[in-house]
This record gives sequence, structure tokens and C-alpha cells, in this order.
Amino acid sequence: MSEIDQNDRRMLETAIAILTDQYQENGEFNEHIDAEEPVVIGESEYLRSSVLFWVDPEAYEVEKENWQRSESDAKHEKALELIRSNGVVGLVEDMLLAVERGRVVPFVGAGLSKPLGMPLWGDALTQLLGRLPGADAPKIQALIASGQYLEAAQELAAYDKVQTSHFVKTTYRASQLKLKAGPLQHLPRFARGCIVTTNFDDAIEKTYEGATHQGKQLVFDAYMHGTQENKFFSRLVRGDRCLLKLHGDAESEATHILTAEQYELAYGQPFDFQKSLPKALRQIYISQSLLFLGCGLEQDWTMELFKAARDSDGYQVPNHYAIVEAPVDVKVKQQKETRLLDLNIQPIWYPNGEHQMVENVIDLVADVAEKRFVFKG
Repeated sequence: MSEIDQNDRRMLETAIAILTDQYQENGEFNEHIDAEEPVVIGESEYLRSSVLFWVDPEAYEVEKENWQRSESDAKHEKALELIRSNGVVGLVEDMLLAVERGRVVPFVGAGLSKPLGMPLWGDALTQLLGRLPGADAPKIQALIASGQYLEAAQELAAYDKVQTSHFVKTTYRASQLKLKAGPLQHLPRFARGCIVTTNFDDAIEKTYEGATHQGKQLVFDAYMHGTQENKFFSRLVRGDRCLLKLHGDAESEATHILTAEQYELAYGQPFDFQKSLPKALRQIYISQSLLFLGCGLEQDWTMELFKAARDSDGYQVPNHYAIVEAPVDVKVKQQKETRLLDLNIQPIWYPNGEHQMVENVIDLVADVAEKRFVFKG
């Protein structure tokens, strides 16, 4: 065999290997095609997907695109139905445009850590109370039941600060996390700037470390844990990946902000926008579009801070968005919606108890961001 023939053979073998890899990458589509009867030629049988791929590659690609579109439509059917039923198609289009421009900042609450094994704040305080038999249980239980978590935490910390800090460290640990569960796993697919969270755990950090973008591991360039910061403001302005943990990090007791006293020191009373935490939240609120996930969005310090920032600065506040559970009582829902809209937070309500809808919508957002799905409302 001549040297030219050998080169041609090597090139042909290389081309066949590349094409074979491409064919094998489409495993789910191939299985879909091969569910039908195989192609029979004489006494031989051939997989339909293989015949179509090698004999008519253009038709194979057309069929694959049609199948992917059909699969995406079915996958996102519930999310689309929710968006339409809320009458927020236009707002979601605006949100997706903001995602494309890198202007959306997820605001992650305890609801996103719950699927990973982390307790909600009320449940956590109840667990801690059970470990402190000498504490004033009736008083603290009443505070928890009424949603006054800061006051309940203050009572528990005042009774036993050591046990309270130890509880936070041992309850919110990465070893307990199931990082492939729930909507949190989808954030690295579209959120590559700042993330804000009220959670102590490091689920967000671990989730990003386990993801890649353009072949590179995703890590946070800067952070602020409570009032302790590392290059946070300079990187925030640049649009770099940074993490703001409002309550601090579980592993570092010095960063914890979980009692009313610690809140007042960190935020001021009234709010002092020269302090690092109020300053950071105000800057994000007036310049980015927050996307609230796993947050109850009740009347709390954060909502009051946003209102103070809006009233004091006179800035044009951008649209913010929230995927939030609808109260059962329609009057309560209307009152809550009015309060959120007053802060320019556009709610996408999901039915009470149907928390899976948060992941459904976030998966839709991520697929649109990755050009896997075209949102047509």
C-alpha cells in the first residue's frame, strides 16, 4: 500500500471514529428511534438510528431536533402552565433577557437547602430548643410559632451561646448534603455573577465546585460572610462571581448573624448604609434583578431594608422576581402581593405545598440560558 493510500486510510479511520463518537453522544435519541422495528436487509438486522445516521445524516439531525423540541416541550409543560396561569409571560421574558445579560442575582433562602437535608429556620430553632431543657420553652415556642425567629434565636443564645453556636456548626454541614437534589443544582447553569443567601451551609459553594463552564471549575472569586468580606465590593462591581452569606458561614462563629442583637450591630437601627451588609444589599437591589428562590418573603429585616433603600435613595429600581408559594387565604395572598409589588418584586405564585414547581421553573430558565429551549410564552 502506498504512503498516500495509508494517509487516506488513517484519515478515513479518524473521520469514522469522530462520527461514531457523535452518534454515541445521542444515546437517548437513538433509543427513541430504536424502539421501532429494526431495518432488515436480507438476513441481517440493523438499528434504525444507525442506518439513519450513516445513510442520511441530514435527516438524522432533523429528526433529532424535532425530538429534542418535543421532549423540551413536555419537560417544561408544568412550568409554562404556571407562568401562563400567573399572567406573567411578559415579565418572564424580561427576566430571561436579564439572565442572558448577566443581570440576575439569585437570592437563595432555606427552601433551597431543605431538599439537601437542611432544616428550615423554624424547624432548626425547635430542634435547638429541644437540646436546651432549661430554656423558657413556652416563651420560645410561642416566638417560633409566630415567625419571630430572631427573637427566638436571641432567647436561645442568651440562655446558652456555646450550645447555639455548636448547633449551627453541626447542623449545617456539607457532609449532610445531597448536592444533586432540588433546584440548587441548576444555578451554575445560568447564574455566574453574584449570589445572595440567608443560609449558613456551604451547599452553594459545593454545588459550584462540582460544576464546570467552558471546561473550568466554577469557584467564587470573592465573598462576604456576615460582615467579614474578602474582595467582595470590588468584584461585585466588576460582575465577577461572588457570594454574600447574610447570616454568616456555619463553620465560622465570628461571622454568625442570627440574633436580634447581632442584626442591629450588622445593619444599624435604623439601617446604616455605610455598614457593609446594608451597603451590599442596597447596591444589588438598585442595580441588579434579584430572583428570590426558597424564600418566604414575609415582612422581615431584608424587606424592610429594601423599602428603606428605595425610599431614601430615589433610584429607579429594576424589576425583581420571586418564585413563591401562594398563601391559601386569597386575601392574605393579595396583601402579600401588594407588599411585594411595592418593592418592585414580581411574584410567580405556585400552589400551596407544590414546592417542586420552583425547580421546574429554574430548570426552564437554565435550559433557555443554555439555548436548549426557546421560550415562546
